[in-house]
Amino acid sequence: MTKITPSNLEQIVSDHVNEVKKYINFDALQNREKKYIKQHLDDILRANPKELDNIINNAKFHNIDSDRLKKTFVGGSKYGGSIGYTKFSSKNIPTYNAYDLAQSLNVNVCPYCNRNYTFTIKNKHAKSTRPDFDHFYDKDTYPILALSFYNLIPSCILCNSRLKSTAKFSTATHLHPYQESFNNYAKFKLNIENSSFYYDEKGFDIELKTSDKRAENIKEAFALEVLYKEHKDIVLELIQKAEIYNDSYIDELMQKYEGTLFKNREDLLRLVTYGYVSDEDLHKRPLSKLIKDISEELKLL
Repeated sequence: MTKITPSNLEQIVSDHVNEVKKYINFDALQNREKKYIKQHLDDILRANPKELDNIINNAKFHNIDSDRLKKTFVGGSKYGGSIGYTKFSSKNIPTYNAYDLAQSLNVNVCPYCNRNYTFTIKNKHAKSTRPDFDHFYDKDTYPILALSFYNLIPSCILCNSRLKSTAKFSTATHLHPYQESFNNYAKFKLNIENSSFYYDEKGFDIELKTSDKRAENIKEAFALEVLYKEHKDIVLELIQKAEIYNDSYIDELMQKYEGTLFKNREDLLRLVTYGYVSDEDLHKRPLSKLIKDISEELKLL
């Protein structure tokens, strides 16, 4: 899991909060509920990851009915039609929607798995596409957070719909992509099993080791270790490259091409490994976390 860190995050949050207020169906609430929601609406929509539990607990404390919250914040065929999240997630409305948020965030690789591209294309004359928005706290159990900015995680369809689905997440049990990076708590490791590892995928295995229970829960929820074993071909290429591109050869290439083909050593290493090699860039290309960890172990980086 990679951390989501757009440079203009505060502006994106503010724009989102101001726009989605238009989709909230206050008429579904009783008067006392309506008063509470209107009074705390900004807090609900912009609550940071550490504050999401407080929003949930306060709604419970004030005994706000869950079905009425679904008719207020979620919508859909059972809960009021095209209002709330249902309206926000539609591509057919001309006003602010999920495509606009996805474009603003510019998250091009799924932060949960770092395996799949999640480009956003919004085009009136061609097919459009965008990442799914996973509700970190699922919207069926916690409808009050259905439009909350930090509860909407851009992700690939595999992670959102097939793997996580309605699993129960919280900031106490799982790492949150706006709060922490999986990179701080997990590393891919190469386990050599026999001497054929230089040319045969059967000669080694890949392990994903975690040092934090929340990271372990992310690993299990998205089947990361299982899925990444399907990328042993990439690891085999890194093993072979580590032999070819030793330090002296890298130095030779830098002396020959620095300032023409490569602006710095990091550029050259990205070309060699096919992955971004600095921690802050891992979100830019699929498999960069795997490539970086294994390359460091092989002393390719």
